[in-house]
Amino acid sequence: MQIVLCLDYSSNAKQVLVASQNLLKEIKAPKITVIHITNDALFTGGTGFEPQLNEDLENDSSELKNLAIQYLGKDIRYIEDHGIPRGKIDDILSHMDYDLLVIGNHSKNLLGNRRLGAVANHLLLNSSKPVLIIP
Repeated sequence: MQIVLCLDYSSNAKQVLVASQNLLKEIKAPKITVIHITNDALFTGGTGFEPQLNEDLENDSSELKNLAIQYLGKDIRYIEDHGIPRGKIDDILSHMDYDLLVIGNHSKNLLGNRRLGAVANHLLLNSSKPVLIIP
């Protein structure tokens, strides 16, 4: 079974990995791909801090990859890219044969209530494969 996890480096990434780890224990020989897209919109400010931001985002991605290996095993495939997350993920998924898409939900409204994030909502509505959303 081919499973794809779409993760960002957020406070709930570890929660998504733990839930995925528990799910994957029940699946015989899963093939796991983790996709992490750094949003290019973060670099549009022109503040002069872009080199530091880029370094911080590279460190975050490296830490996310290490967490994914820690929870899902060293045989995962880790895809890292830059761009608009929705479009990049769509493009990557269009070239993959997978059975299940796993995504986290971490957006909150002004009152602090959980709601489906924009990328999660897009993937849920446009996926031709089963989608598991981990709150």
